[in-house]
Amino acid sequence: MSDAPTATLVVEPDPGGHRFQAVAAVADLARSFGPVVLLTSAEGRVSPALEVFLGEQVRRGDLTVVDAFDHIHPPTRQMATEVASRCRSGVEGVPVGRAVVMDADQALKRWWAVAPRLMRGLEVRPRIVFMLTRYPARLALTDLTGWRLRGPKAVLAVLGMATGSLHRTVGFSGRDDAATGWIVKRVRDPHYCSAHSRDRAQHRAALGLPADRPLVGIFGAVDARKNPQLVLEAIDAAGLDATLVVAGGFDDEVRAWAAGLDQADRERVFLRDEFLDNDVLDRFVASVDVVPLALTNNGPSGIMGKAQAAAVPVVTAGSRVRAREVEATGTGIACDFTAASIGDAMRRAIGGEVGPVGTPLGEVTADEFAMTLLGVDADGRPFDRRRAMAGGRR
Repeated sequence: MSDAPTATLVVEPDPGGHRFQAVAAVADLARSFGPVVLLTSAEGRVSPALEVFLGEQVRRGDLTVVDAFDHIHPPTRQMATEVASRCRSGVEGVPVGRAVVMDADQALKRWWAVAPRLMRGLEVRPRIVFMLTRYPARLALTDLTGWRLRGPKAVLAVLGMATGSLHRTVGFSGRDDAATGWIVKRVRDPHYCSAHSRDRAQHRAALGLPADRPLVGIFGAVDARKNPQLVLEAIDAAGLDATLVVAGGFDDEVRAWAAGLDQADRERVFLRDEFLDNDVLDRFVASVDVVPLALTNNGPSGIMGKAQAAAVPVVTAGSRVRAREVEATGTGIACDFTAASIGDAMRRAIGGEVGPVGTPLGEVTADEFAMTLLGVDADGRPFDRRRAMAGGRR
């Protein structure tokens, strides 16, 4: 790779979940190559997540944020048009060397059709990288639903590469999966936590949580897919005298569920409906006795990674990826997607069946994630997976 500086465009209109945390990892590596610009939405520009995950980079001048889109789900043509326009004008006097679309599952459907014409005639063609958040990395031969999802995405990735509008496609895999992937490269979701369960009593006191009751925690961007009602039913099914802690930004459906709780349920549920900065979120995760992940998204989970790093047992239902991960790492219990099964698994986890919790495969760093996504090492050279697996940047 040339030593001449080149700019990086990072496209992420949606500030939800820990998307901007992933952006921060990519931007931290990409700034070594030249200017970095985040193309986000008007909502993303004013989101608390921007300050939490990216504020320091913005203040240092390492990242420029542009509200290029009116909505968090802009049309693919609009995204491609914005990238092509920035490539024509350059950034701070240097050419754009790469553009990374961070949540590209929808854009993948039409990018191959719209992007080539928009980028025709560019003096410098950028390297286009797509991050797929809903691509099943490993499937059993009998998983017809998974293959129906994976097959078309692989074909579309090849089609994008054939048209010259896409150069690298990356998808999440479980933290137990060290394979590199073929058409869609595999990247393990980072996991790190600034708090630890060994200080559980201290975290509970700081957060106003019950000191002497088992706590079951649902955290992060709390939408209906995380099924707080099902988890509450699971607590009942298992006969657990536990408090359900639900903390993070609620969607409207979860907010309505919380408002509709009767007095008896309200007394055994702790609710905190607001965006949590990373340190507060980490303390919440480290304060509970078990983190249930009752959701059918088949990919890995950032909250699960935090729980693993904090030595908090995980119960997972609805994902083969997460099931393989807890089995390989010894960090939790996989179960069926029913209140009875989830409740039984939580009872066993709280009772010490999982412990001692550890992560034999070692921490997945933000550096490893960013290098795998961009396909380069910390110095911009072609990616050497062995160096990344050995510990990130030199």
